[in-house]
Amino acid sequence: MAASVAGKLRYAALLALGAAGAGIGAVAGPSAFDLAGHYSHSFRNSDVSGEHFQVTDTLDIVARDRTHAVFDIHLNFFNSHECSLGGEAVLEGAVLVHRETRSLIEGQPPCVLRLWREGGRLRWNDGENSCKAYCGASGSLMDGGMAWSTRRPISRANRMRFLRDGGQQQN
Repeated sequence: MAASVAGKLRYAALLALGAAGAGIGAVAGPSAFDLAGHYSHSFRNSDVSGEHFQVTDTLDIVARDRTHAVFDIHLNFFNSHECSLGGEAVLEGAVLVHRETRSLIEGQPPCVLRLWREGGRLRWNDGENSCKAYCGASGSLMDGGMAWSTRRPISRANRMRFLRDGGQQQN
């Protein structure tokens, strides 16, 4: 009889622990850690002279904590034009948002870049082309993305350097 009661108490305790664990997971919600990693995409590019060459787009995201991250994005476009932007981002819902307080181009809105996961892709968008100051003539941070499957972890040493430098890659 005592063994039966002890078994029922253990079962009840396991159910309570399971319910508590489910509650913790429900409260946790999205995190900057969910997007952290190194993403890349290599492809064949060209220029107006007809020259062809291999380039690699990269995006690095390092979470500072659950709601803050630093990032660095470098994209390649036709005729060797590029976009390059890095800095701080804050989680708003499930989207990391980089907001600048003033524009680098007079009369234009400040740069606002959003980064999020959508299915099998990490996506980004600067909405109104507000980040065009960071791009060459053929480049844009509007409506872009990379395959989620390219995501790789960033080493501890590189994470520390990245956090120290504020998201700016050292080439």
